[in-house]
Amino acid sequence: MRSRGWIPLDRAVKSLFPATVWCEVFRRLTSPLPKPALPERATLLELAFTVLLWQASVGIFLLSLLQKYLPEELGASAAFPGYAMATYGLAKFVCQTPAGWLADRIGRRLTLSLGAFLALPAVLLMMEVREVHLFLAFSALYGLSGAAIWPALMAHVGDTHEPTQRGQAMNKLNIAQLVGLGLGTVVGTFLVDYISYLAAFIAALSLNGLAFVLTARHVPRHRPAPSTRSTEARDAVGETGGTWTMSIVILAAISLFLSLGINFYAPALGAYTHQVLQVEMSQLALMIIAPALVAGLIISRAGHLSDRFGRQKPLMVGLAVCALSLFALTKTSSSLLAVNLAVLAGLSYAVAVPAWSAAALDAARVGSRGLLLGALAAVQGLGGVLGQALGGTVGEAYGPLAPFRFAAIMLGVALVLTFVHMHHHRLLPIWVSLRERP
Repeated sequence: MRSRGWIPLDRAVKSLFPATVWCEVFRRLTSPLPKPALPERATLLELAFTVLLWQASVGIFLLSLLQKYLPEELGASAAFPGYAMATYGLAKFVCQTPAGWLADRIGRRLTLSLGAFLALPAVLLMMEVREVHLFLAFSALYGLSGAAIWPALMAHVGDTHEPTQRGQAMNKLNIAQLVGLGLGTVVGTFLVDYISYLAAFIAALSLNGLAFVLTARHVPRHRPAPSTRSTEARDAVGETGGTWTMSIVILAAISLFLSLGINFYAPALGAYTHQVLQVEMSQLALMIIAPALVAGLIISRAGHLSDRFGRQKPLMVGLAVCALSLFALTKTSSSLLAVNLAVLAGLSYAVAVPAWSAAALDAARVGSRGLLLGALAAVQGLGGVLGQALGGTVGEAYGPLAPFRFAAIMLGVALVLTFVHMHHHRLLPIWVSLRERP
């Protein structure tokens, strides 16, 4: 006999768990489990490691292999290493804007994977070819593969990070780039001098292969979508019309003069070391280790500056200190002081670049972020090519100190443009509100 006050079991189950609940439970039990998403921090670390591997392979190729392999193994003239570097840089310059456009169309992950994959046949063919002109063609293919890296990487950072995190994220990627170039130069020089050219090519090929595996497996399949975050209100302002175009033009000009300034003195480094400081490059390399380590520790802790104090202030401070350091190099013949000034210039440059990169990410519209960043990267590459060409001409005509003075002037122009950008940035919301009034 059923006790009074008790509800039958079937009725209790149906009342607590209606049919819709059972359908949902069945759907979840039978549907495949989604793959766990990587946290943004882990993803950024993997991207930074990819950058390190890629830049290490570039360091082996540009700074170790080309200098000796072409004249010694292929019988090329002394000018051919310069031709190979020029074809690499030209191909990278031409293809960066289309690579950014491609990243908007097919996604960041596929663009990165495609760039890393194209590097594999390029290095393999350069290792096998015995004719210098074909080597130049494959060097251009290597530049084409490198063109896809930075626009897609920066667009990915803009897609997955809040504006208050972008400066620190770009700082980590820039550190990975510098460490990779240094590591590749050291490893490549050791392999070329003590083992063989084949070992250096295999090392570059292996590093490219590892970079391809990381981009193919661990970079999220992310397609940019319109942001609804309140912190990205400035991006929404960019969609209102052509007012944001002026900000992009100013950022491109800053990038051009910043790249001109950094590359202007590069051809005169050897002459400056021997004629002004009267020391060997190997001696400077030993002297620079300790201050460079200290600077590296500071850089690793300074990534949040542009996120905390805005983009323009760290950029202006970095440009000003870098310009003054380069100008001070023309006023001393002390190698110890020159080394510390050079490290200070590098430290200030490392503060300025993430700030500029974060400003570019803020200015980019969500749907065309890759295209814009590719165009800005092309402008930066143009500044590098022009800076090295003009720096060599000025150094030959006016001596080894003149390129450093001109470099300081170029950075001063970038500083003035940053002030203009800050002024425009402050007035833009007022201008937009006036436009929207009936």
